[in-house]
Amino acid sequence: MRPPFSVAENYDRYFASQLYDQRYPGPNPSSLALVVREIPRIGGRILDFGCGNGRYTAPLLERTNATIMACDISRAAIDELSLRCSRHVETGRLRPVLGDLSVLANTVGQDGGFDLAILMFGVLGHIFPRALRQETLATLRNLLRPGGRIVVTVPNAARRFFKQQAMARRLTRKGHLEPGDILYERIADNAVVKMYYHLYTLEEFMLELEQQGFRPIHVGVESVLPESSVVRSTALRKIDRLLAAIMPLRYAYGFLAVAEVASKPDRVARTSHAPDSGLPG
Repeated sequence: MRPPFSVAENYDRYFASQLYDQRYPGPNPSSLALVVREIPRIGGRILDFGCGNGRYTAPLLERTNATIMACDISRAAIDELSLRCSRHVETGRLRPVLGDLSVLANTVGQDGGFDLAILMFGVLGHIFPRALRQETLATLRNLLRPGGRIVVTVPNAARRFFKQQAMARRLTRKGHLEPGDILYERIADNAVVKMYYHLYTLEEFMLELEQQGFRPIHVGVESVLPESSVVRSTALRKIDRLLAAIMPLRYAYGFLAVAEVASKPDRVARTSHAPDSGLPG
């Protein structure tokens, strides 16, 4: 099943237009803080899969002693990241990788054993189709050391793109999309950026992680308000943190999970969906 358009080409257009930076000038501070706290606990060899131009990679390099392999399919994004963090590229702390899952696997080779893999800002949901999302999780699991962890966020179907969900049902019936898939557009410098997203239910998210050999140890809220607002406004960020502390998980704009490599993938136990009080929800 092929994507309906070139995701890489559209993301190149998205990054080159500066619209991406306008919408998301930085990381989600709560999510970044969670990842920063994970590094001393789990180890400092990090894989940022779908890194973009470094919204998480760049601050992690500044705030931690981690070494990071950062991978993205957009040449415009990787070029910008490489320039932005050239000092860390020169010292070897950052290794940018341009390409898809197969390029990443070939690049890593025998040099796996990452302590932590991160897929932020809904990266997993931008992978088409479901079989490739499953393959991505399985590959990342194999690149992690025993006991390694993944931090991954996905969009909540109950909160996002209602009009696009209705429009996608016809394409789903015709077999062009899978249930939960949508297509949408961003307008940048009079150019149309075509986007694909898979929207998740909480149950589907948990099942997908567990089926690929991960044991969820924390499931919480990425944000309650739209994330583009949270990353741009200090006031809205404070409101979002208050809402995240009191709102049921089903109202999340996006879900965030921390999961560890299960020692026995075929016997992964189901976990509670309630946020762990030791981590931000």
